[in-house]
Amino acid sequence: MSPAPSRRCRPAHPRGLPRLNAIVVFSAMALATVLALPTAGSAQEAGLEPLRQGIHFSIGVGGGSLDATCGTCSVDLFEDRLTGLSGNVRLGGAVTDRLVIAAEFLGWLNNEAPVYRRVAALNLVFLGYPSSTSGFFVKGGVGGMRAIVEDDFILAQTDTFNSQFGIGFDIPLGAIALTPFANYIYTFAGETTLNGIVSAEAVQPNEVQFGIALTVN
Repeated sequence: MSPAPSRRCRPAHPRGLPRLNAIVVFSAMALATVLALPTAGSAQEAGLEPLRQGIHFSIGVGGGSLDATCGTCSVDLFEDRLTGLSGNVRLGGAVTDRLVIAAEFLGWLNNEAPVYRRVAALNLVFLGYPSSTSGFFVKGGVGGMRAIVEDDFILAQTDTFNSQFGIGFDIPLGAIALTPFANYIYTFAGETTLNGIVSAEAVQPNEVQFGIALTVN
């Protein structure tokens, strides 16, 4: 995402990109599910059945690929899809051994001078475990996101609602679990300001996130 106030150009991306992103992410999810099934069986055989009760806490780090669509933009505020450092922190509790409800903070950074880009989102998420004795889970959530792009001349900020979908697998390691995960965060067109002035542009950031976390259930 890089501001370029001095030139006019086409909308940042075709509207079909979010659909392509979703296909990539859900294909990865399906692959992860297949790979996770043997691991679940091994954990049960070893007597390490992951039980969920009480407080749930998870902190993770990884990579994120961010893009934005803007069907109304006359100024190109967003470049091609960019990768950056991404992470999340989640705190909540187990309602049952197959359902966890939590608040989750997501962050993304790509600071390549002279342009600085950052995204933050706060979501209410639901983690569903199809089996009480498996670490595999499916996650869904809703919340709000703020995306900021700035350089020496312009600060562009978008505030919007978002939804997220993801999968993960808790690999028990004694009192904690190692959790590889993948998320797709989709936003709805939100309000954008340029140097504090409300713009007519309707910007939709979206992110694909992969990483690994430490989880306490």
